[in-house]
Amino acid sequence: MRPLTVIAIIILWAIALRAQIPADTVQSDIILRTYVESEEVPLNREVVYHVELRWKGDLNRYQINKLSEPQLNNLILRGSGSSNRDAGSMAIKQFTFYLRPLEIGMAYIDAARITYTDTENNTEGNLLSSRIGVKIIEPLPEPGDSRLSSTIIIIFISIIVLTVILFFIYRYQTRKKAEQERQRQERTETIEEKYLRLLKDTVHLKKENIKDSMDDLSHITVGYLGERFNLPSGNLTTRDLIEILKDRELGPGQLERLAEFLDRADLVKFAGEPVTESEFHRYYDTIEVILENQRIDRSKEEDK
Repeated sequence: MRPLTVIAIIILWAIALRAQIPADTVQSDIILRTYVESEEVPLNREVVYHVELRWKGDLNRYQINKLSEPQLNNLILRGSGSSNRDAGSMAIKQFTFYLRPLEIGMAYIDAARITYTDTENNTEGNLLSSRIGVKIIEPLPEPGDSRLSSTIIIIFISIIVLTVILFFIYRYQTRKKAEQERQRQERTETIEEKYLRLLKDTVHLKKENIKDSMDDLSHITVGYLGERFNLPSGNLTTRDLIEILKDRELGPGQLERLAEFLDRADLVKFAGEPVTESEFHRYYDTIEVILENQRIDRSKEEDK
């Protein structure tokens, strides 16, 4: 037989023999099993690796002389422990290793070699485990992280609630100050000052309808006269109003100008007579001057 043929036969026989050997060593009287509790482990959790020996008979039959620490890839050893138990006819000795992952990806636990002594036969033997791979995945949220998130949410909601409360308090204070200022102005504002303000705020020239502007000016004027001279609240005609005002304190020429304006306003309102823009401005200036003169006169009287 040719040398090459002999070598090929030997290689094939070795491969076939190796295929018959299980992942963990099994002998006639003792069985070695290695495994991890989970094949996928988060980065912030531990890989729990077990080396388990089983045999039939008494627990003291085999004495473990040496268990070499497994060679680790992407793992570090945090701690280890061992336990013994009797499961009926089987004696079980277990070694547990607690391994901490280093980074996301694959991690490997290489073969562990165990040296033991058979106390019945006074013989020694060796066992060799297989290599185990573990997938390291994304870390899980820690309980403290959820509490921190809850705390942040609570703080955020509290800030929003406080902001809303402060906003309403600010708005309330602003409105209160505005109302106090308005009341203060009303207490200190004379009748003439009030109607001068109303004249500027409410009476505006409407070029498309000057008659409405005349009507607004008439209302301001009649309102002032009624409040200033305590006139009856009934519907007074212009003639009645002028007659009453003859006995009141009005400056020279003021009554005549008032009468002229009120008569003209009645004609525009009830007879539909036209009014020009320049005419409206003249009457507006007339009423404004009368109010201003009345304000000055009353101010002089109060100063006396």
